[in-house]
Amino acid sequence: MSILKIVRNNAKSVLLRCNEPHILLISSRKLSIVPSIYDGEDPAPKFFSSGIQVLLKRLTRPDFAKIFRKRNNTNVSVLRTPKYKFVTDEELHIEKMKANKSADRLLQMPPVVKVHTPIDDVLSRDPALTEFDSARYLFTDISFGVDNEHRMIVEREPDGTLRSCDHEVRKRLNQGRKIREPLIFENEEKFYSLLERQKYEYVLDRTCVQYEPDEPTYHKLTSITYQHVDLNSLYDLLRSTRHFGPLAFYLTWHKCADSLMLELLQGGAIREAVLLLALRQAVHSDLNNGEESTTLVSQILPTPVQLTKHEKLSEEDIQLDTKCIECVEKYINTNSAMKSQQGLALQGFREYYQQLVELNRGLKKAHGSA
Repeated sequence: MSILKIVRNNAKSVLLRCNEPHILLISSRKLSIVPSIYDGEDPAPKFFSSGIQVLLKRLTRPDFAKIFRKRNNTNVSVLRTPKYKFVTDEELHIEKMKANKSADRLLQMPPVVKVHTPIDDVLSRDPALTEFDSARYLFTDISFGVDNEHRMIVEREPDGTLRSCDHEVRKRLNQGRKIREPLIFENEEKFYSLLERQKYEYVLDRTCVQYEPDEPTYHKLTSITYQHVDLNSLYDLLRSTRHFGPLAFYLTWHKCADSLMLELLQGGAIREAVLLLALRQAVHSDLNNGEESTTLVSQILPTPVQLTKHEKLSEEDIQLDTKCIECVEKYINTNSAMKSQQGLALQGFREYYQQLVELNRGLKKAHGSA
């Protein structure tokens, strides 16, 4: 590939040094993304804890219009015709409960676990079988009801050694996916092309189908995708999908959720900003006002999910939002890595909110309900 084509395809900014015209420095977002995988402490205990699961589900901001949107599906030849019914209040309540259950199923988050460690378990060494055959023999348990993760699979090597199979061999024998990897994962250019086209949900869905959650490749692909979303602040593309929870957990785990915090403040989601602080406190316990954010969670969760900015406010809403503003302000002053940007965003929200409060109180007073 010519250097001109590399520059045209990848370069965001090019700097030519006049005194050394043969040197070309290329700055590219694509080249700056380094995967961060869960290869240290196991994140599973914290990810699966009930408190963190509640926070992640609420941060997902479930929106039925997006959850139940029409999708392209090769298994369905034609779109289903919607059905309209006249129902009673009781029947409507039942239908809403069914919709909530369906939404919970569609928003089931992929598990976040540690990268698996190599299997090096020698069961026996039988020198009498040395050179019995030049091929390796694989033996697998085919008992009904045994899941692939716990199925016993062993191999006999030509030198007579009997050992447990490594993860790659187990994956091939337990194959429930395409044997050949999809082209988007084999070809790096195609993979990054999808990211540049903002096909994040498609990439993450394919990754979940092709790889197990503890495979290094799964961690690498999801990490690059999450970082690409974070670099471009395109969090809305994953909201109301099953991948937003793992995204928020990933950013919190690696202590790089300040851009997400900034986006929440700019969008006026002050309560979700507090939930993000509570998530940070639950994962790392390193915030100066962590207990305050944890206390506010119990007051925020019973309130409806905020899909749009507030238009009408009750006195209870005003009191709760005021506490949230104070909590976020303390975080910005003590723990934030983006103090100036977040401070300006919070100040803008505070001014907007104060105008909204005055408007609501003025309307109540005009109607005699103040």
